[in-house]
Order: sequence, then C-alpha cells, then structure tokens
Amino acid sequence: MPRIAKVAAILVMLTSSFDVFLVMQVGGTFRFCHLVTLILVAIAALRIASRGEISTLGALPLFAWWMVQLVFVPVTEFWVKSLAYCSWLLLDLALMVSFVQLFSSNTRVLAKLLNWYLYSFGIVALFGILQFFLPLAGLPAPFAEEWWIPGRIVRANGFSYEPSYFATYLLIGFVLIRALKPQSGTVRIIFWLITIAIVLSSSRLGVTFMLLDIVFSYLPKLSKVHRQPIRISKIALAAVISICVVKGASVLEDHPETIALLLGGTGLYGSPAHSVLDRENSFVDTLTVFEQNPLLGRSLGGVSYAIGELHGQRIASFKESKLFEGMSVFSEALAASGVIGILPFILFLAVTIYKPLKLAKSASPYYAVWLTALVRALIFEWAILQFNQNILRPYLWVHLAILATVYASALKAPGDA
Repeated sequence: MPRIAKVAAILVMLTSSFDVFLVMQVGGTFRFCHLVTLILVAIAALRIASRGEISTLGALPLFAWWMVQLVFVPVTEFWVKSLAYCSWLLLDLALMVSFVQLFSSNTRVLAKLLNWYLYSFGIVALFGILQFFLPLAGLPAPFAEEWWIPGRIVRANGFSYEPSYFATYLLIGFVLIRALKPQSGTVRIIFWLITIAIVLSSSRLGVTFMLLDIVFSYLPKLSKVHRQPIRISKIALAAVISICVVKGASVLEDHPETIALLLGGTGLYGSPAHSVLDRENSFVDTLTVFEQNPLLGRSLGGVSYAIGELHGQRIASFKESKLFEGMSVFSEALAASGVIGILPFILFLAVTIYKPLKLAKSASPYYAVWLTALVRALIFEWAILQFNQNILRPYLWVHLAILATVYASALKAPGDA
C-alpha cells in the first residue's frame, strides 16, 4: 500500500467540507479534495489494471445514473455547467471505487482510516469553535460568512459557504459517533466538539436533526421502560431538564428581541419568513421544472438553467446560475433525470442502505457496528439534504466511499471474527 494513498485519503476526508479555503475558481469551483482524489484514482487505476477487480457497492446503478446525466447534457443551452457536473459525479464514483480498491483488503489500514475519518470531523469542528470565540477576544474570525452582531458574534461556518452547510457536514459525524457508542475518550471529545460547533453555527436545521437523532435512538427503549425500575438519577435529570426549559422560556419571554434574533427567517414569533420562503420557493421551482417535462431530464447542471428560464432569465455563467439553484437534492435528481432516468438513482439509494444493513446481521461485531452506524449517518444526511441543494457535496460522497469500503472489507472477513 503506497503511503501516498493513505495520506491522500486522509486529506480528502479532512478537506471535503472546504468551500472557501483551498479552492480554485476555474469556471466553477474546483476544490483541493478533488485534486487529491485524482491522485487516489490514479493509484487505484494501477491496482485495477494489475488485479482486474472493480466491484464496489452501488457502482453499477450509479454509473447508469451518470450515463443518464451525460445523455441530457445537450438539453440545456448552458451545457458547460451540465458537463462540469457530469465530470464531478464521475469523479465521485471514481472516489468510491478507489477507496474500495485501496483500503478494503487491509483491515489494519482500514481501521486507521476510520479513526482518521472521525478525527477529521473533530478538527474541522474545532476550527468552527475557534472561529466563533476569536471575535469575542477582539481577533478576526477567518473565513466568517455571516454574523449575528457584525465584528462581534459570528455564526460559525468552518470552511463552508454558510453555517447551514457547516452543520450539514458535521451532522454526519454527530450521528455516526452516537451510533458507534465509542469507549475512547478521544472520540467522545470529538463528539462534544461536533455538538458545540453545530450549536455555534446556529443552524436551526442542524440542531433539529441532532435532536431527531437523539429522539429516534431512544424510541426503541421506550417500549422497555415499564419493565425497568425508574432510577432516582433519571428522575433528577428529568427534573433538572424541566426546570431549565421552564426557566429558559421565562427568560426569553422577558427578552423578545432574543427570540426575534433566534427565529429570524422562520416566520415564527412575528419574524420575517425569508429563510423558509426561499427554501419553499426553490423547492416549488425545482418540481415545476420536472412537471413541465417529466420524461426529459435537464441533467444535474441544467436544473438551475431551467429554473432561471421560469423567471425569464437566460443563464450564461456559473455565477448567474447560483441565483437559481434548486432545493431538495431528491427533487433536483428527479428534475435532472426524468421519471425514467431517476430509476437507477433510486436503485443506488436502495443498494447502499439495504445491502450494508443485511450484511451487518451476519458480520463480525466490529463490522456490524460500523455498517449500521455508517448507514444511519447516511440516512440522516440524505434527510437534511432535502432542505438543501447540490447532491454533489464532496463530504456526502466521501461518506459513501467509506461505507462502500467497510462493506467490501466485511464481505471478505469471516462473520465470527
């Protein structure tokens, strides 16, 4: 195993959320993780050439879906973006194949890679936390995009375009670590760094999905509550939480300006509803593009052009297209593919969820825990991305690559290991 491959994989994981750092504007945005991915692909290609192995979880339906996107490139006048997105999607597929080829056969290397995957979330989360506290000490906040109080209180966004993107990325690590139930003190510290960073991003979506993960994880235990004695410690904890909620509500009641700040953009408590309405309008536009021609997809890069046409605009650059992005990645995929072309994508979703969960039932405890945790994090990530755009976010495909690699390794390992 070339050492460069391991270093490259770690760099891809660490920089997969970078939108405003280590990026180049070459037509569209070209990220550092894309450049490093090319190195991994080249190394993996040499291995495939010598061994003739290319099997990867979900690769065939994903390749079929990529072909659909390629066929629909000429549909849009601004075909340059469509072709760029097709290239991006092909690189994501190549990333999955490369990880499987390079890391699934060596359990020791894979274990280290999985540890680094967790560390990467902690490192980026720590940066987001520092980004929040530096202005409070009178220092500049690097790469800050949004502020509650200009120059004083920042919304942590890490290296992402905006706080919601930052929280969407960190949600993977939050759900993953909770599902793993780690004993390591280091990983627990990473978990709390992630939790704090999401809270400091003040992303309502991020916090909501954190709470949903906690609620869903306790639902199976509720049926067993009546069989277990109620501990005094649990009663005390419930009492403390209740007191905090009541006290917090009373404080907010006395400070309506704080409520307006926290709920800004939601339409609640008399606040403007621009955030909610923007998402809703973009979602409706995306579905309208599909409804206008349900059989002929517009390709992933052509959805924004089609939305621009709905508003009487003819997009001629990547910058202009950002004003008309779609909403909900599944709706984007549908508008990009058409009702028939979406089928391989649906199959890809099913395969990458069902097969790992099925294998987890017969795999060794180590692989079973990782497979179920990775799938759980993937499901939550797909869910939160229904309130965002762009299915080609690098960290989503890094997670899929990790899942495919663990799946391939578990297939080769004895079930009772």
